[in-house]
Amino acid sequence: MTRAFLLLLAAALSASSQPALSSVEFPWANFPRPLWERELVWLKNIGISHVSLPPAAPEKTADLNEAIRIVRRLGLEADLEGPVPDDLQPQTRAHGGPLTDFKPATKISALAPDGLMRARKVLASPNPAILWTDVEDTIGPSGFHPGAVTFAGQETPATNVLRRNAQLSKFWSTMLGSIHPVLGAGPRIAAPGIAAQQFAAANGASFVQAVNNTAKPWTGDLRIHHPTLKRVMFLIQVSLPAHDTLWLPVNVPLAGSAFSAADRVVHATAELTGMEYENGILALEFSTPSAGQVVLQLSREPSGPLVAGGKPYEFDWDESTKRARLPIPAGKTLGNRVRIGLAIEAPDATAFFDSAHVLLIGEINNLVAQFSSDAIMQRSRLIAAPELRVAQDASQEPLKSNFRITVPSTVIHGDRTELILEADGAHMSHANPEYMRPVQLRFTDAISVQLGPHSSLPLFPAAIPVNQRSGRDVTISVRNNAPEIRNFHIELKAEGLEFSPAKIDVAVGNSTARDVSFRVFPTAAAPGPHLGEAHVTGAAEATEAVRFIVIPQNNSVAWNADGFSFLESARTRAAFMPNRWLEFLNKDNGQNALPPGGIPSTQGPVETLRLSDLEPLVPKAKH
Repeated sequence: MTRAFLLLLAAALSASSQPALSSVEFPWANFPRPLWERELVWLKNIGISHVSLPPAAPEKTADLNEAIRIVRRLGLEADLEGPVPDDLQPQTRAHGGPLTDFKPATKISALAPDGLMRARKVLASPNPAILWTDVEDTIGPSGFHPGAVTFAGQETPATNVLRRNAQLSKFWSTMLGSIHPVLGAGPRIAAPGIAAQQFAAANGASFVQAVNNTAKPWTGDLRIHHPTLKRVMFLIQVSLPAHDTLWLPVNVPLAGSAFSAADRVVHATAELTGMEYENGILALEFSTPSAGQVVLQLSREPSGPLVAGGKPYEFDWDESTKRARLPIPAGKTLGNRVRIGLAIEAPDATAFFDSAHVLLIGEINNLVAQFSSDAIMQRSRLIAAPELRVAQDASQEPLKSNFRITVPSTVIHGDRTELILEADGAHMSHANPEYMRPVQLRFTDAISVQLGPHSSLPLFPAAIPVNQRSGRDVTISVRNNAPEIRNFHIELKAEGLEFSPAKIDVAVGNSTARDVSFRVFPTAAAPGPHLGEAHVTGAAEATEAVRFIVIPQNNSVAWNADGFSFLESARTRAAFMPNRWLEFLNKDNGQNALPPGGIPSTQGPVETLRLSDLEPLVPKAKH
């Protein structure tokens, strides 16, 4: 059965219209290099396909080239917020690279309280290009600046706007820039602060932008115009959160072999952000801050309802009008994303993967697919990305086939790829597994520097303080990303230090993590940093660098890392960055004597100080 992606409405909307550009400014020069891949993968996974790389000093050219290389490996596009210099011309789209021409866009801060309202206004304008700023935490010569995502990768509520905008702008992208307003939309009963504006494309597909400018939620009916029927209709019981706006679809065609030209989304009271048809099921994705409903015009009665990945529920079918009405639950995840489905008909043939959630990097992965008949199985093949090597073997079980997929070490952890099962030239089903390293290591006791009330920055490599006299226990979290239990051998080494035991054997369950502990003895080690590493062998191999900071029992030591300076004793740690004293930490109770974000300071030779010299400088607590 053919599936049809409508994420861009490519078959339904004008092919000549200008796609919208929703880009994110990626502050590579003021963002830790070890986190670049993680954050660019996150942007791609939430629907951002274009990033903007701000200019930086010439001495950072090598870093810029590395950022462009990662963008290219992820299949993203980028601009340089200006013309592409001559030395980077080979990286432009004309030469198969990721760099595009810079086009002026409206800048909107992801932290702006009115960001969603402003973004929707821009998307409905003749130049629907947005450049989102303040998405990431940054630290640079001007100090620390908070973003919508912390250095630790934690999303603040501000990312909800970015997610919703990315989903919506991608779905409507081929229509934006060429739409025209349709008169007559508005609340059935006038309400202060509630407004609506309808926009339509040349083929009649349209949406209604409903706006709540008040501080209270609003629920009511909206009057709209049906572009094809050319009559007034009503969207019943639309729920608008306070200071929010929704784009509600009207008269959006369905596409695929199962649908006629008249089959369409009549209207919905939630934002439609994606659509596909596969194995006889029409799947719809919505962004739903509040629960809603969708009405479908269909040529025949559907065979049954379902919520994708959830419990089946009933839907209303009107035989006289050939319309199906389905409820849409409120989205509970970031972006308020909800996916529902409707079984249209029993397909003639089916094919699907038993499980295709993860592909391990650097390994041969075995994925099992099921088929509805032996004939379909024999004529099937797997379509995969060019970097993957695929071999197909017959399974011992009937109507099953085993695909062996070799993943190169060059792919990026966290990225996703599409696998498509095809037979007789038709796409049967697809999966989007995530590339993952087979095993990952994390030092749970590593130091992070508190930069603001809600943001801290881990050091790279990890830094762990160790008392020179008593030593300490060091805990390593070992995560197994394989779909089966695996056995690993972990060894910890560092210059001038001894560890007990010398090596630990551990069995870790599938897709879970397990902690192991070593005792470190630094008696013969000099005070200060000592570089080491944790090495894993067995079912998979990995190495993670670490620094052990040896602290004298009755004295303090000064050390530097990642642009920070530290003065540390067995019981206290002071952390500094240029012109700012960030932390004065009591290790016994974990309390920081300084306010979040620290206090201004002047630079000096901290090596000549004792921690007791700093105590008079700490602001006194107010009672």
